[in-house]
Amino acid sequence: MSTISILLEHEPKGFRASILGLPDCQAEGATREDALANVQTVLKSRLESAEIVSIPWNPSALDQMAGIFKDDPQWDEFQAAIASYRHSKSARL
Repeated sequence: MSTISILLEHEPKGFRASILGLPDCQAEGATREDALANVQTVLKSRLESAEIVSIPWNPSALDQMAGIFKDDPQWDEFQAAIASYRHSKSARL
């Protein structure tokens, strides 16, 4: 069995339960227990009429380049040179 995180808020007329990550899955109730039971009903109804599918996805060229310098022995030296240059430019301002 899994668990789902629910935001439970005390309202002037009772309680509001919202499923985190699914902002349209909310319910109210006079008591804490009522709100939780009601939001479970909302979620069950949503899942009965829903389907999770996977689609092909081509990451952008920039995503494919992420991390290409992680093992480059000159990377730290390069970053230090950038920091030094920026520091010299900001010192002139």
